[in-house]
Amino acid sequence: MRSVISVAAIVMMASLVRFESISYSPLAAQDRVADVVAAARKALGGADKITGLKGLTAEGPFRRAMGGRDMEGTLTVTLARPDKMKRVEEMQMGGMVGGPTIERTSVLAGTTAWDDTQNRGGMGGGMRIMINEGPGPGGGAAPTPEQLNEIRVRRMRVQLQRLSAALLADAGTPWVDAGVAESPEGKADILETKEETGRTLRLFIDQETHLPLMVQYQDPKPMIMMNGGPGRGPGGPGGPGGPGGPGGPGGPGARGPGGPDGPPPMAPDEVQKRIAEMQRNPPPLGTFAMHLSDYKKIDGIMLPHKIETSLDGEPNEEWTVEKYKVNPTIKADTWEKK
Repeated sequence: MRSVISVAAIVMMASLVRFESISYSPLAAQDRVADVVAAARKALGGADKITGLKGLTAEGPFRRAMGGRDMEGTLTVTLARPDKMKRVEEMQMGGMVGGPTIERTSVLAGTTAWDDTQNRGGMGGGMRIMINEGPGPGGGAAPTPEQLNEIRVRRMRVQLQRLSAALLADAGTPWVDAGVAESPEGKADILETKEETGRTLRLFIDQETHLPLMVQYQDPKPMIMMNGGPGRGPGGPGGPGGPGGPGGPGGPGARGPGGPDGPPPMAPDEVQKRIAEMQRNPPPLGTFAMHLSDYKKIDGIMLPHKIETSLDGEPNEEWTVEKYKVNPTIKADTWEKK
C-alpha cells in the first residue's frame, strides 16, 4: 500500500509510548478524567450537542492494504445510538481495470447482527475476507447459529464502541486516567476503558485543542483468502496476520505456481476446507490506531474528515469522509438483511 498515512501520524504513533511520570491519587485521577472529558465535549460542540446526537451517517472514499494489494472504494457508516450500526464497503481491486468488486455489509441491530459479502466480476471465486473470531465452543467445533450471532453481536458492539469513542469521546463505559503522552507535536491526555473482549481501548486527546487525536486498540489481524487470480498462490490464507501475511507465503509480491495470472479457482469443497482451517486457527493480535484529523463543524459538532488507521505502526487504511449527516432520518429496514 502506498504511504497514505501522514508522516506526522506515524511519528505520533511511535512516540506516544513515552509517558510522563505523573502520579495522581484515585480521587484526583477521577477529577482529572472528568475535566478531560468535559473539555473534549466542549471542543466537539458541547455536552448538549453530543447528548442530542442520536444518529449519524458518514460516507467517503477509502483505501486499504489487503492481501498484498491496494483495495479502494467507498465506505458508508450509519449509526443509531445506542446499539445500531451499519457498515457498507464497496471495494475495487486497486490497479485492475475491469477487475473484481466486493461489496461487504456488516450490521448490528440491537441483539442481532449479520454480515453479507457480494463478489462481482473477475478472479472466478475471487477474494474472501475472513473475520476470524477464533475456534468455536468445544475446542474448535463450529459454532451454532445462536453462538455465531453472539460472536457477531460482540464484534459489532466493540466496533461501535471504538467509533463512538473516536467521534464523540464517549465509549459508553467509564473512562479511567492513563496518564499523559508526549510527541513532537505536543501532549495528549490518555483515557482508557475496557472493551467487551476484555482488551483495552485507549483514547488520546490533544491537550491544546481538546479534540480526539487517536483511538488505539488490539484486534485479531485480518485473514484473507485469495481464490485464483493474478499474483496469488493456491488460495491459501493471506494478508496481514494470516499464514500468508507479510514475509510469508501469499504475502505482498507473492506469485502462485500458475504465474502472473495465478491458478484456476478452487473447487467449492476446497474453499470450505480452507475456511474451516482458518477458523480453527485464530490469528495473532495486532495493535490498531485510528488517527483523527481535518476537523470541520457539521451542524454544530466537530467531526474528523480524515481517519487513517495503522496496524502495528504500518499504514493500513485511509478514509476521507466527504459527507456527514447528523440525526438523519433512518428507515426501519436499514437494519434488515435483504
